[in-house]
Amino acid sequence: MTEKVTLRACPYCGSMDTHPALLFGGPLPWVDHNDGGYYCSTCGKTAVPLDFDSLEDLKAFQKSIVARSKNEEEGFMHVPIMPVDTFSLLRIPYIDLPIAQVATVVEVEWDDGFSIKEKKERFSRYWRAVHSPRYSAKEIALLDLSGIQEGKPNFDVLKALIKSKYQVWLDLGVRDIEDVFDAFAMDVSRTIIGTMNAPSVDMFAEAFELSDRIVPCLYYTGKVLWPSRSAGPSDLVQAISAMVDIGFEKIGVLDLRRIGRGQGIDQSLLEVLKGLDTGIILGGGVTELEATALRTAGLAGAFMDPFTPVIGDLIVEEEHEVPSDDPSPVARPAYNGTAAPSD
Repeated sequence: MTEKVTLRACPYCGSMDTHPALLFGGPLPWVDHNDGGYYCSTCGKTAVPLDFDSLEDLKAFQKSIVARSKNEEEGFMHVPIMPVDTFSLLRIPYIDLPIAQVATVVEVEWDDGFSIKEKKERFSRYWRAVHSPRYSAKEIALLDLSGIQEGKPNFDVLKALIKSKYQVWLDLGVRDIEDVFDAFAMDVSRTIIGTMNAPSVDMFAEAFELSDRIVPCLYYTGKVLWPSRSAGPSDLVQAISAMVDIGFEKIGVLDLRRIGRGQGIDQSLLEVLKGLDTGIILGGGVTELEATALRTAGLAGAFMDPFTPVIGDLIVEEEHEVPSDDPSPVARPAYNGTAAPSD
Protein backbone atom coordinates (compact mmCIF):
# COMPACT_ATOMS: atom_id res chain seq x y z
CA MET A 1 0.00 0.00 0.00
CA THR A 2 1.45 3.36 -1.05
CA GLU A 3 1.86 5.81 1.80
CA LYS A 4 0.18 9.16 1.23
CA VAL A 5 2.66 12.04 1.04
CA THR A 6 1.62 15.51 2.15
CA LEU A 7 3.43 18.51 0.70
CA ARG A 8 3.66 21.55 2.95
CA ALA A 9 4.11 25.03 1.51
CA CYS A 10 4.10 28.67 2.52
CA PRO A 11 0.62 30.21 2.05
CA TYR A 12 2.13 33.53 0.94
CA CYS A 13 4.60 32.53 -1.77
CA GLY A 14 4.09 28.76 -2.23
CA SER A 15 7.65 27.84 -1.26
CA MET A 16 8.33 24.49 0.43
CA ASP A 17 11.39 25.93 2.19
CA THR A 18 9.63 26.27 5.55
CA HIS A 19 10.35 25.08 9.08
CA PRO A 20 8.57 25.41 12.45
CA ALA A 21 8.88 28.83 14.02
CA LEU A 22 9.65 27.61 17.52
CA LEU A 23 10.17 29.88 20.48
CA PHE A 24 12.80 28.77 22.97
CA GLY A 25 12.31 29.01 26.67
CA GLY A 26 10.59 27.00 29.37
CA PRO A 27 11.02 23.33 30.19
CA LEU A 28 9.71 21.97 26.88
CA PRO A 29 10.21 24.65 24.24
CA TRP A 30 9.81 22.29 21.29
CA VAL A 31 6.40 21.26 22.58
CA ASP A 32 4.96 24.05 24.68
CA HIS A 33 5.99 26.91 22.38
CA ASN A 34 5.00 25.53 19.00
CA ASP A 35 1.97 27.61 17.93
CA GLY A 36 1.67 25.98 14.50
CA GLY A 37 3.43 28.76 12.65
CA TYR A 38 6.14 28.01 10.09
CA TYR A 39 8.88 30.39 8.97
CA CYS A 40 9.40 30.64 5.19
CA SER A 41 13.04 31.12 4.18
CA THR A 42 11.94 32.34 0.73
CA CYS A 43 9.65 35.26 1.62
CA GLY A 44 10.58 35.67 5.29
CA LYS A 45 7.01 35.43 6.59
CA THR A 46 5.60 33.25 9.34
CA ALA A 47 2.22 31.58 8.97
CA VAL A 48 0.31 28.33 9.27
CA PRO A 49 1.36 26.38 6.13
CA LEU A 50 -0.91 24.83 3.53
CA ASP A 51 -0.91 21.07 2.94
CA PHE A 52 -1.27 19.59 -0.56
CA ASP A 53 -1.98 15.99 -1.45
CA SER A 54 -0.10 16.07 -4.76
CA LEU A 55 2.66 17.96 -6.53
CA GLU A 56 0.14 18.90 -9.21
CA ASP A 57 -2.06 20.68 -6.66
CA LEU A 58 0.94 22.48 -5.21
CA LYS A 59 2.11 23.69 -8.63
CA ALA A 60 -1.40 24.86 -9.45
CA PHE A 61 -1.48 26.87 -6.23
CA GLN A 62 1.94 28.39 -6.97
CA LYS A 63 0.69 29.40 -10.41
CA SER A 64 -2.43 30.94 -8.86
CA ILE A 65 -0.24 33.18 -6.68
CA VAL A 66 1.56 34.46 -9.76
CA ALA A 67 -1.75 34.84 -11.59
CA ARG A 68 -3.27 36.80 -8.69
CA SER A 69 -0.43 39.30 -8.89
CA LYS A 70 -1.05 39.67 -12.62
CA ASN A 71 -4.79 39.91 -12.01
CA GLU A 72 -4.29 42.93 -9.77
CA GLU A 73 -2.18 44.59 -12.42
CA GLU A 74 -4.70 43.83 -15.16
CA GLY A 75 -7.81 44.69 -13.16
CA PHE A 76 -9.20 41.16 -12.82
CA MET A 77 -11.55 41.01 -9.83
CA HIS A 78 -11.79 38.17 -7.35
CA VAL A 79 -14.78 38.86 -5.10
CA PRO A 80 -15.56 36.34 -2.32
CA ILE A 81 -19.23 35.50 -1.92
CA MET A 82 -20.36 35.90 1.70
CA PRO A 83 -23.87 34.51 2.25
CA VAL A 84 -24.96 35.82 5.66
CA ASP A 85 -27.50 33.99 7.78
CA THR A 86 -29.78 36.82 8.87
CA PHE A 87 -32.84 34.60 9.43
CA SER A 88 -32.02 33.81 13.06
CA LEU A 89 -30.96 37.39 13.83
CA LEU A 90 -34.38 38.68 12.78
CA ARG A 91 -35.78 36.96 15.86
CA ILE A 92 -33.32 38.51 18.31
CA PRO A 93 -34.67 41.84 19.65
CA TYR A 94 -31.42 42.91 21.31
CA ILE A 95 -27.83 41.80 20.92
CA ASP A 96 -25.25 42.88 23.50
CA LEU A 97 -22.32 42.18 21.17
CA PRO A 98 -21.05 43.73 17.93
CA ILE A 99 -23.14 42.36 15.07
CA ALA A 100 -19.99 41.27 13.22
CA GLN A 101 -19.25 38.95 16.12
CA VAL A 102 -22.72 37.40 15.98
CA ALA A 103 -23.66 37.26 12.29
CA THR A 104 -22.33 34.21 10.46
CA VAL A 105 -21.12 33.62 6.94
CA VAL A 106 -22.51 30.26 5.82
CA GLU A 107 -21.87 27.83 3.01
CA VAL A 108 -24.88 27.26 0.78
CA GLU A 109 -26.14 24.92 -1.92
CA TRP A 110 -28.98 25.47 -4.34
CA ASP A 111 -32.04 23.22 -4.28
CA ASP A 112 -34.89 25.38 -5.59
CA GLY A 113 -33.63 27.87 -3.01
CA PHE A 114 -30.49 28.43 -0.95
CA SER A 115 -30.04 25.74 1.68
CA ILE A 116 -27.53 26.37 4.45
CA LYS A 117 -24.84 23.71 4.86
CA GLU A 118 -22.74 22.96 7.93
CA LYS A 119 -19.75 25.21 7.32
CA LYS A 120 -20.09 28.60 8.92
CA GLU A 121 -17.89 31.30 10.38
CA ARG A 122 -18.32 34.59 12.21
CA PHE A 123 -18.51 37.53 9.83
CA SER A 124 -15.67 39.39 11.53
CA ARG A 125 -13.26 36.47 11.37
CA TYR A 126 -14.20 35.58 7.80
CA TRP A 127 -13.69 39.18 6.73
CA ARG A 128 -10.25 39.34 8.35
CA ALA A 129 -9.29 36.15 6.50
CA VAL A 130 -10.21 37.37 3.02
CA HIS A 131 -8.94 40.88 3.70
CA SER A 132 -5.57 39.65 4.99
CA PRO A 133 -2.40 40.55 3.04
CA ARG A 134 -2.22 37.03 1.64
CA TYR A 135 -5.71 37.04 0.07
CA SER A 136 -6.11 40.78 -0.41
CA ALA A 137 -9.77 40.77 -1.40
CA LYS A 138 -10.63 44.41 -1.87
CA GLU A 139 -14.34 43.72 -2.27
CA ILE A 140 -16.88 41.17 -1.03
CA ALA A 141 -20.29 40.09 -2.32
CA LEU A 142 -22.64 39.97 0.65
CA LEU A 143 -25.80 37.95 0.08
CA ASP A 144 -28.55 38.67 2.60
CA LEU A 145 -30.31 35.30 2.56
CA SER A 146 -33.38 36.60 4.36
CA GLY A 147 -33.81 39.38 1.82
CA ILE A 148 -33.15 37.19 -1.20
CA GLN A 149 -35.37 34.29 -0.17
CA GLU A 150 -38.07 35.86 1.99
CA GLY A 151 -38.11 39.48 0.83
CA LYS A 152 -37.25 40.54 4.38
CA PRO A 153 -33.84 42.25 4.41
CA ASN A 154 -32.44 42.54 7.91
CA PHE A 155 -31.53 46.23 7.74
CA ASP A 156 -30.30 46.46 11.34
CA VAL A 157 -27.78 43.70 10.71
CA LEU A 158 -26.79 44.94 7.26
CA LYS A 159 -26.18 48.50 8.48
CA ALA A 160 -23.89 47.17 11.21
CA LEU A 161 -21.95 44.92 8.84
CA ILE A 162 -21.55 47.30 5.94
CA LYS A 163 -18.72 49.74 6.44
CA SER A 164 -16.98 51.69 3.72
CA LYS A 165 -13.71 49.87 4.33
CA TYR A 166 -15.39 46.58 3.47
CA GLN A 167 -16.25 47.66 -0.11
CA VAL A 168 -19.41 45.59 -0.05
CA TRP A 169 -21.35 44.47 -3.10
CA LEU A 170 -24.78 43.84 -1.60
CA ASP A 171 -27.61 41.62 -2.80
CA LEU A 172 -30.52 42.17 -0.44
CA GLY A 173 -33.04 40.65 -2.83
CA VAL A 174 -33.88 43.78 -4.84
CA ARG A 175 -37.50 43.62 -6.00
CA ASP A 176 -38.14 47.29 -6.80
CA ILE A 177 -36.34 50.60 -7.11
CA GLU A 178 -36.97 51.43 -3.44
CA ASP A 179 -34.75 48.47 -2.55
CA VAL A 180 -31.98 50.02 -4.66
CA PHE A 181 -32.27 53.27 -2.70
CA ASP A 182 -32.23 51.29 0.56
CA ALA A 183 -29.01 49.53 -0.45
CA PHE A 184 -27.16 52.70 -1.37
CA ALA A 185 -28.41 54.40 1.81
CA MET A 186 -26.22 51.88 3.65
CA ASP A 187 -23.11 53.11 1.83
CA VAL A 188 -22.51 49.96 -0.21
CA SER A 189 -19.86 49.97 -2.91
CA ARG A 190 -22.17 48.34 -5.46
CA THR A 191 -25.73 47.05 -5.43
CA ILE A 192 -26.29 43.62 -6.94
CA ILE A 193 -29.64 43.14 -8.63
CA GLY A 194 -30.39 39.48 -9.20
CA THR A 195 -32.69 38.25 -11.94
CA MET A 196 -34.26 35.82 -9.48
CA ASN A 197 -36.09 38.69 -7.74
CA ALA A 198 -36.18 41.50 -10.33
CA PRO A 199 -39.71 41.90 -11.76
CA SER A 200 -38.51 42.73 -15.28
CA VAL A 201 -35.64 43.79 -17.50
CA ASP A 202 -37.11 47.29 -17.36
CA MET A 203 -36.14 47.57 -13.71
CA PHE A 204 -32.48 47.00 -14.65
CA ALA A 205 -32.76 49.85 -17.17
CA GLU A 206 -34.30 52.12 -14.54
CA ALA A 207 -31.60 51.24 -12.02
CA PHE A 208 -28.88 51.84 -14.60
CA GLU A 209 -30.16 55.39 -15.09
CA LEU A 210 -29.99 55.98 -11.34
CA SER A 211 -26.45 54.80 -10.67
CA ASP A 212 -23.30 53.48 -12.33
CA ARG A 213 -22.71 51.25 -9.29
CA ILE A 214 -25.29 48.62 -10.20
CA VAL A 215 -24.15 45.07 -10.98
CA PRO A 216 -26.78 42.86 -12.65
CA CYS A 217 -26.43 39.22 -11.65
CA LEU A 218 -27.95 36.45 -13.75
CA TYR A 219 -28.90 33.58 -11.46
CA TYR A 220 -28.39 30.52 -13.63
CA THR A 221 -29.46 26.86 -13.35
CA GLY A 222 -29.15 25.89 -17.00
CA LYS A 223 -31.51 28.76 -17.65
CA VAL A 224 -31.70 32.27 -16.22
CA LEU A 225 -34.06 32.45 -13.24
CA TRP A 226 -36.73 35.15 -13.20
CA PRO A 227 -39.77 35.48 -10.93
CA SER A 228 -42.01 34.96 -13.97
CA ARG A 229 -41.71 33.85 -17.59
CA SER A 230 -42.49 37.31 -18.86
CA ALA A 231 -39.92 39.05 -16.68
CA GLY A 232 -36.93 38.39 -18.94
CA PRO A 233 -35.18 35.95 -21.28
CA SER A 234 -34.32 32.56 -19.81
CA ASP A 235 -31.60 32.00 -22.40
CA LEU A 236 -28.28 33.05 -20.90
CA VAL A 237 -26.79 34.69 -24.01
CA GLN A 238 -30.01 36.60 -24.65
CA ALA A 239 -30.14 37.78 -21.04
CA ILE A 240 -26.53 38.97 -21.20
CA SER A 241 -27.30 40.74 -24.47
CA ALA A 242 -30.23 42.51 -22.81
CA MET A 243 -27.92 43.80 -20.06
CA VAL A 244 -25.30 44.92 -22.58
CA ASP A 245 -28.00 46.80 -24.54
CA ILE A 246 -28.93 48.67 -21.36
CA GLY A 247 -25.31 49.73 -20.99
CA PHE A 248 -23.88 47.52 -18.25
CA GLU A 249 -20.15 46.91 -18.60
CA LYS A 250 -19.91 44.38 -15.73
CA ILE A 251 -22.41 41.51 -15.56
CA GLY A 252 -22.45 38.76 -12.96
CA VAL A 253 -23.37 35.17 -13.77
CA LEU A 254 -23.89 32.93 -10.73
CA ASP A 255 -24.11 29.24 -11.59
CA LEU A 256 -26.33 28.01 -8.77
CA ARG A 257 -25.79 24.38 -9.76
CA ARG A 258 -22.15 24.58 -8.69
CA ILE A 259 -22.03 26.86 -5.69
CA GLY A 260 -20.89 25.08 -2.52
CA ARG A 261 -20.63 21.64 -4.11
CA GLY A 262 -16.87 21.41 -4.64
CA GLN A 263 -17.26 20.44 -8.30
CA GLY A 264 -15.38 23.34 -9.84
CA ILE A 265 -16.75 25.44 -12.67
CA ASP A 266 -18.84 24.24 -15.60
CA GLN A 267 -16.34 24.21 -18.48
CA SER A 268 -19.06 24.28 -21.13
CA LEU A 269 -20.50 27.41 -19.50
CA LEU A 270 -17.06 29.01 -19.52
CA GLU A 271 -16.74 28.26 -23.24
CA VAL A 272 -19.97 30.14 -23.87
CA LEU A 273 -18.99 33.11 -21.73
CA LYS A 274 -15.48 33.58 -23.05
CA GLY A 275 -16.86 34.02 -26.56
CA LEU A 276 -18.82 37.10 -25.45
CA ASP A 277 -17.23 40.51 -25.73
CA THR A 278 -18.38 41.88 -22.39
CA GLY A 279 -17.23 42.04 -18.77
CA ILE A 280 -18.49 38.81 -17.21
CA ILE A 281 -17.92 38.00 -13.54
CA LEU A 282 -18.54 34.28 -13.07
CA GLY A 283 -19.46 32.56 -9.83
CA GLY A 284 -20.48 29.07 -8.81
CA GLY A 285 -17.80 26.49 -8.01
CA VAL A 286 -14.98 29.00 -8.41
CA THR A 287 -11.89 28.41 -6.26
CA GLU A 288 -8.46 29.97 -6.49
CA LEU A 289 -7.39 27.36 -9.04
CA GLU A 290 -10.32 28.08 -11.37
CA ALA A 291 -9.83 31.85 -11.11
CA THR A 292 -6.71 31.56 -13.29
CA ALA A 293 -8.72 29.87 -16.03
CA LEU A 294 -11.33 32.62 -15.87
CA ARG A 295 -8.73 35.33 -16.26
CA THR A 296 -7.07 33.48 -19.13
CA ALA A 297 -10.48 33.16 -20.81
CA GLY A 298 -10.79 36.94 -20.76
CA LEU A 299 -13.49 37.24 -18.10
CA ALA A 300 -13.63 40.38 -15.97
CA GLY A 301 -13.59 38.59 -12.66
CA ALA A 302 -14.74 35.79 -10.40
CA PHE A 303 -17.21 35.46 -7.56
CA MET A 304 -15.29 33.06 -5.29
CA ASP A 305 -17.20 30.28 -3.53
CA PRO A 306 -17.76 31.06 0.17
CA PHE A 307 -15.44 28.40 1.62
CA THR A 308 -12.63 27.63 -0.81
CA PRO A 309 -9.69 25.55 0.50
CA VAL A 310 -7.50 28.65 0.71
CA ILE A 311 -10.12 30.69 2.56
CA GLY A 312 -10.64 27.79 4.96
CA ASP A 313 -6.92 27.70 5.72
CA LEU A 314 -6.87 31.45 6.23
CA ILE A 315 -9.67 31.13 8.78
CA VAL A 316 -7.55 28.60 10.67
CA GLU A 317 -4.69 31.08 10.62
CA GLU A 318 -6.95 33.83 11.97
CA GLU A 319 -7.96 31.60 14.88
CA HIS A 320 -4.38 31.67 16.15
CA GLU A 321 -4.73 35.39 16.79
CA VAL A 322 -7.01 37.49 18.99
CA PRO A 323 -7.50 40.84 17.23
CA SER A 324 -7.87 44.04 19.19
CA ASP A 325 -11.47 44.50 18.00
CA ASP A 326 -12.56 41.07 19.28
CA PRO A 327 -14.43 41.53 22.59
CA SER A 328 -14.20 37.87 23.54
CA PRO A 329 -10.56 36.67 23.72
CA VAL A 330 -11.44 33.14 24.69
CA ALA A 331 -9.72 29.90 23.80
CA ARG A 332 -10.55 29.00 20.19
CA PRO A 333 -10.68 25.39 19.00
CA ALA A 334 -9.22 24.54 15.62
CA TYR A 335 -11.61 24.97 12.70
CA ASN A 336 -12.69 21.49 11.62
CA GLY A 337 -14.08 22.47 8.21
CA THR A 338 -17.64 21.46 9.03
CA ALA A 339 -19.00 23.56 11.85
CA ALA A 340 -18.58 26.95 13.39
CA PRO A 341 -16.19 27.25 16.32
CA SER A 342 -17.98 27.50 19.64
CA ASP A 343 -16.89 31.00 20.64
